[in-house]
Amino acid sequence: MAESLAALRKKGVLIIGSGNMVHNLRLPNFSMPGQGFDWAIEMNEVFKKHILDGNHQPLLDYEKLGSAAKLAIPTPDHYYPMLYTLGLQHKDDKVSIFNDKATYGSLTMTSVRIG
Repeated sequence: MAESLAALRKKGVLIIGSGNMVHNLRLPNFSMPGQGFDWAIEMNEVFKKHILDGNHQPLLDYEKLGSAAKLAIPTPDHYYPMLYTLGLQHKDDKVSIFNDKATYGSLTMTSVRIG
C-alpha cells in the first residue's frame, strides 16, 4: 500500500493519516482534561523524538519500547495510520509537530506534518 501512497504523494495529493500515538481508551480520566499521565507524556516524547529524527524502526517495533509503550498503544488500530504516513517521509522532508496536547490522562492529540 505504501508504494501506491507514494505515487499519489508524488502527484501532489495530500495524504492524511488519522489516529493517535498515545490512545489508551481503557484508562481515560475525565477529571484530567488537558493533562496526561506520566507514561503518556513519556511515550509521546519518545514517539516525537523518533519521528523528528527520521528513526522509524523503533516506532515499528513499539512493543520493545517498554511498559509505557504497551500502555500507550494497547491495540495498534489507532497507531497504524501514522506508520503508513511515516512510510512516505523522505530524508530531506521537513517534519513538524503540532496540536501537541495530552488530555484525559491517556490520550495525546499530537499531530505530525511531513513535507
